[in-house]
Amino acid sequence: MKKAFLVIWIMGIASVLNAQGESVISDEDLSKYAQVMVWAELEKNKITEIYNDWINKDENLTAILFVKIKAAKGDSAKLSEIAVSQEELQSFNQIEASYDSLTSAFKNAYVGRIKEDVGAGVYNRVKKSLGLDAAVKARYQLIFNKFMNESKDAIKEDEMD
Repeated sequence: MKKAFLVIWIMGIASVLNAQGESVISDEDLSKYAQVMVWAELEKNKITEIYNDWINKDENLTAILFVKIKAAKGDSAKLSEIAVSQEELQSFNQIEASYDSLTSAFKNAYVGRIKEDVGAGVYNRVKKSLGLDAAVKARYQLIFNKFMNESKDAIKEDEMD
């Protein structure tokens, strides 16, 4: 009985030590992760601006009609209720196809940046730790905010030039 207890106790200690070893996240790992996340956030903002610009500048659609068509989700009965013309539907489909292309390119670039700049193992460990460890999350948030502010300042400087 003592042997069984001792074996279970040793396995438990080993498990705790292993888990602690896996949860050690360095500032370097957080920085790599944060740099990619800042890039991703800025890219998403650009894509959103482009998408909204396409919608607002389209000659056949208003933004309100675009939202109604999107809400109809291809349901022909709903589309006929809002009286969508072929030109309006064609414009909607073109904008959506262009948006899908942009988001697909973003996803490919995002995965590439994770693989090249962070590494899959570090990415997974950091992501997991952010959800489980408040101290890691707080350290990450400071690093993320620093990089985000630096990036925004650089963008402002580029716009002034």
